[in-house]
Amino acid sequence: MIFYRPVMLLDPGVEEAEAIRTRHLLAALDQAVQRTDTLQRELEQRYAAHPYHQLVSRIPGIGTALGAYLLAEIGDRPGQRFGSGRSLAAYAGVAPVTWASGRTARVAFRRASSTHLRSTLHAVAFSMVSHSPGAQTYYRQRRTAGDAHATALRKLGRKIILCLYHCMATGVPYDDAVAFGYNPAVADAPTLRREKPLNEVEIVRARDMLAAPGATVTATAQALGVSQQTVYRHVLGRPRGR
Repeated sequence: MIFYRPVMLLDPGVEEAEAIRTRHLLAALDQAVQRTDTLQRELEQRYAAHPYHQLVSRIPGIGTALGAYLLAEIGDRPGQRFGSGRSLAAYAGVAPVTWASGRTARVAFRRASSTHLRSTLHAVAFSMVSHSPGAQTYYRQRRTAGDAHATALRKLGRKIILCLYHCMATGVPYDDAVAFGYNPAVADAPTLRREKPLNEVEIVRARDMLAAPGATVTATAQALGVSQQTVYRHVLGRPRGR
């Protein structure tokens, strides 16, 4: 046979050593899975026992993990800890910093903030765009106005955190129509729309950009105003990191 060749066997001692190593790796993997399951159960129990669990769980797009992360960062006494929604927004890194000198004014990104809460709020905003009619409409309005993907999510995150603080401070349940100022009874009320993040023309443009020498996914994503993950999935056809 043309493609036939004898199989090269390892030394028996090497095979035994590899078998021992594999068994230890599998045992470590089993322990890691068990620890993960235990942590998941504890997280669910503690999240359910939090005084603001019912309030946060009503917000569309916020599941157990995101809700637990939010409450872990905010705490159970937001009024005493922050004093106002603006202070909480500043702590979350979604309140811009304004520098003014004479006739010059500049608005900058707030970097002195909680990185954990900022990243969690980014994930919350991204999730709510797919689950909240008001959040989706607001996000599309910001993109139409010229904001980049990350900027639109940051501004959406600010609205979310201010609304969340108000609900915590007053005990009023979350209402999507109140949070984003629309009347669900009218004919043109916001509704959830499922649209692809990139149309066919943009996908072709992205592929042409990536084919250029020295092109990067980061630069392509910035030029199109989308996330790098969107370029990986919808242009390259694979998840990021593969």
